Amino acid sequence: MKHAVALAVLLLTSLGWSEPLPAADPAATVDVTLEGSARIEADARAGGDVLVLDGEPGSYGRYAAPKGVGRLRNFRAEVKVRIDERRAATVPLGCPGSFLIYFSGEGVPWALIWTDKGRATLAGKDPVSLGVWHDVVFEYRADDYGKLWVDGRSVLSFYGRGLLTQGGPEMWLGRYYWVDPDNGETHERYMRGAVARPGLTILPDDDLCDLGAEDMSNLMVVSWGDAIVVGEGWRKLNRLEHVEPFVQECLRFGIRKVLMRCSGEIITTFHEMRMHEDHWYLSALKAVEGDIHAEMIRQCHAVGIKVYAYSTIFDEGSPTSILYGGNAPFFWQSRFTIEHPEYLMESRDGTARQWGVPCFAYPEVRRYMVSTFEHLMRKWPFDGIYICTRTHSKPAEFADQFGYNQPIADEFQRRYGVDIRTEAFDRSRWWDLQGEYLTELLREFRQTFADDEIIIGIPRSDYIGPPYGNMRLDWRTWCEAKFVDGIVLGVISGGWHYPNTRNLPGYVQSQQDDVAIRDVGYDLGQWFGPWCKEHGIDLYLQRGMVFSDEERELLENPGMTGFMLGFRQR
Repeated sequence: MKHAVALAVLLLTSLGWSEPLPAADPAATVDVTLEGSARIEADARAGGDVLVLDGEPGSYGRYAAPKGVGRLRNFRAEVKVRIDERRAATVPLGCPGSFLIYFSGEGVPWALIWTDKGRATLAGKDPVSLGVWHDVVFEYRADDYGKLWVDGRSVLSFYGRGLLTQGGPEMWLGRYYWVDPDNGETHERYMRGAVARPGLTILPDDDLCDLGAEDMSNLMVVSWGDAIVVGEGWRKLNRLEHVEPFVQECLRFGIRKVLMRCSGEIITTFHEMRMHEDHWYLSALKAVEGDIHAEMIRQCHAVGIKVYAYSTIFDEGSPTSILYGGNAPFFWQSRFTIEHPEYLMESRDGTARQWGVPCFAYPEVRRYMVSTFEHLMRKWPFDGIYICTRTHSKPAEFADQFGYNQPIADEFQRRYGVDIRTEAFDRSRWWDLQGEYLTELLREFRQTFADDEIIIGIPRSDYIGPPYGNMRLDWRTWCEAKFVDGIVLGVISGGWHYPNTRNLPGYVQSQQDDVAIRDVGYDLGQWFGPWCKEHGIDLYLQRGMVFSDEERELLENPGMTGFMLGFRQR
């Protein structure tokens, strides 16, 4: 028997026969058409009749999709499954071309969905046991969050990706079928095991996921410049009335501190801008109604949420000769680095600078950087500052390209009797020395903001990594000396800002490229966590999704305070 299958429209001809199978609703059954050697049998452990599948090609079950199933918006799918053999693409329940509940060849639970944006795979972590029954529930919401549960434990959470594509008129039990649109290749697999009590429930359009985050203590990082440009609806954050729904979302997400990016204020106050009057960014700034920062602080404080001034320390902009993203002349540069290019990170031969990245070996640079945060703290009643190590600057061509400025060379010569510009030298000592100047900057931040909280975001590593170099991050000293009150791990710039800047040579650690990066459980449980706990420093992990039981279990590591979540503009 042959099947012609399309992801949008499914047409089937069959010689199978139908038998009733108990559904997820205890009072209902579904009429399952049995294909191949599939059969219905009683199973005491499952509490009734089940669909038994032997994994042979063409053996599966199918039944008419519930009334109203089309372009699914919000729904709950559930099924009991017993996997007797691990094989690629085990699917106990799915609506072809719309969604599938899926187990990988290792037995790891996944969910597959199709939307107008394409096919997405949402994966858990831990494999299920073979030969025993598992209860699986998959909830999806097009404009909110969804979860996947296995045996009552949520193993992943995710943000909805819009309406699912139109599936076929039938639900499938035990069959995986997909045609790769890129190459026309057909992928077809059949399950070995058993399926019981399938169900699909359409949820109301305004249904929200129960995140269970009220007892969490998370951070929300708000890239306000991005929000006012690409945000949709209230998420645009350019009108005072948009602040209230933002605050309500923070409460729902367990947010205790908001990190409010002040790049617009920093750029317009301290930088020279190379934008015409109707440039998209300037237009977005002009469209802002009222003082959003002040209103954000006011409303957050009213519900017990703190707000921090968020700015960067390695992002001073570049000349227009630097093409951001490889195609657009850079839009801004600080007047400080225009007047003093000698304060930027310097190459070994002295002929090149890393635009946008200042060298903190100069006291003048440290004073300037502190002054930018002082300006923000004077203008708005923030509770503290968030020092971010991300940048829009063009990456170094290799890890040790920059960092040979005169103060660094002089100090290295004084300590070790070696000229780093002309002689062979111990690079690990040089990396340490560079890190000492970052630590000195944090010392001066603490002296200036003695009564305010300071949080810093760094990669989950001991070296700063791309796009800069191998400067050591002496986070142990920061904690011990109380230069910071909190550390966010996992903050990286990312090689997507410029073309062909991934996997550049010479890095001893790189979270971006997964070079010498430890397991996250080890980092939290045995590396960063115990030290932060000992010294009373809040420890956060930047994480995209944190609402499943599996993700939240990371909070059980010592020192963990919460997660840092990004504010979604759409």
